[in-house]
Amino acid sequence: MKPLLLFDPSFRATKVVFTDEDLARMHAAANVVWARDVPAPDDEVERIRSDVEIIVTGSWRHGDVARFPRLRAIMEVGGGFPSPDDLDYATCFSRGIRVLSCAPAFGPAVAELALGLALAASRQIAWTDRRFRSGDEHWSHTEFTTGIGEPFTHYGKRVGFIGFGGLARALKPLLDPLGCDIRVYDPWLTDTFLRRHGVEPMGIDELLETSRYIYVLAVPSAANRAFLDRPALSRIRPDAVLLLMSRAHVVDFAALTELVLAGRFRAGIDVYPQEPLAADHPIRGAEHAVLSSHRAGANAEALHAVGSLVADDVEAIASGLVPFAMQQAQPEFIRLRGEPSGGAASRPDVGAERPGR
Repeated sequence: MKPLLLFDPSFRATKVVFTDEDLARMHAAANVVWARDVPAPDDEVERIRSDVEIIVTGSWRHGDVARFPRLRAIMEVGGGFPSPDDLDYATCFSRGIRVLSCAPAFGPAVAELALGLALAASRQIAWTDRRFRSGDEHWSHTEFTTGIGEPFTHYGKRVGFIGFGGLARALKPLLDPLGCDIRVYDPWLTDTFLRRHGVEPMGIDELLETSRYIYVLAVPSAANRAFLDRPALSRIRPDAVLLLMSRAHVVDFAALTELVLAGRFRAGIDVYPQEPLAADHPIRGAEHAVLSSHRAGANAEALHAVGSLVADDVEAIASGLVPFAMQQAQPEFIRLRGEPSGGAASRPDVGAERPGR
């Protein structure tokens, strides 16, 4: 007998995330109810709550998880795990309810744009484009040095990853042909695990001081708010590029803005403390920064990958198998996400997938 599936993907639009083929796979594996792009009303949820086994949702808005006695899986299609303030993870873990995130779908797209921003900053692509359009271009046969320092390549450079979760593991294969020396700070992974993946573990201070490219790939938690504070950012060498690709939560953004405006180092930035960013925010005027409006995962291929992961795991669960495609919530990670700032956690959580693309 097919499991009952509440398909409630809002804020995501079904056609944006699911191809016809993946929708057909999901319908073939489960009895799908609701399946509209507006949130399921409480009376509809109440009607089926005793029988529903799988909930596909854009964000958890269904109250006490204990009201679903047969629930086996929650599949989130927004890009990150539901907040511990909204979902009772203790009950989910004790009952064996799998909480699954589609975050892995965004890894390749985010990794690709991270490399693009890195090259745009180090090779000064955005800067030279602006100058060319204004009629103030710098031709290589007359001017090699530009107003924002020397351009440099990515080949053979020391690269630092802050975090070695899914994003970093998608980015590493793009950098391997460039012969980069990749060092990683991730206190949630063992040195043996990192070396097995072809990277070298390194302390955060040394990583910041020695890397030409620093990719910030850390997922936010209560333990790592403004982890990269002014003293940490001040360790970055002046000929380096910082790529902020996960969340502005992990950086003292005011300090970052001041240092980049002062020309202390270059940056590629895709995420901000408030989005949309204020029209008068000073980072908009930073010649040393290449800016993107949180678009690293915003493309049809990445979004359709979400639907593919969901269909894969619906098929697996319906067949009595272990879901294998989506990222599964772990108690240790959720515990740290739920701690208030200044809680007992002693080290920042930098290992998990990037949420919320």
